[in-house]
Amino acid sequence: MTMGEDIAKGFSEGFDCSMAVFSRLAPKIGMTEEEGKRLASCFGVGMMQGTICGAVSGAFMAIGAKYGNVEPGDMARKGLCLQKRQEFIDSFVKEFGSLTCPGLLGLDLRLEEDMAKAQERKVLTDVCPKYCVRAIEITKDIL
Repeated sequence: MTMGEDIAKGFSEGFDCSMAVFSRLAPKIGMTEEEGKRLASCFGVGMMQGTICGAVSGAFMAIGAKYGNVEPGDMARKGLCLQKRQEFIDSFVKEFGSLTCPGLLGLDLRLEEDMAKAQERKVLTDVCPKYCVRAIEITKDIL
């Protein structure tokens, strides 16, 4: 089974894009996959707000966990984290054109009719896993 197929299977089992991405990156930052799923569980499907794709949110969480600043006034570390985030943004947007669910899918999954279209077009099994796989690959290179 490919990673994309495994992610699609996870979607059918109640996992979402942020969980798929962050749980696979979690071991790279000292967490278990289970901890990664739990932490990312509120960020899928653009947080159901029509915003940043959950795959992107999962990547941002991993980048922040590795490079984020924790000391007051540590602007060098903060700058490094923001630089790494921008590297991700540049790569992802260059490839896909957007960071948001509506921008990527052409659908607003908060709307019942768009969710029905997404199910018809098999977006969650055929499209979203591709975004997740690339988010993981890009982030692994950054980490």
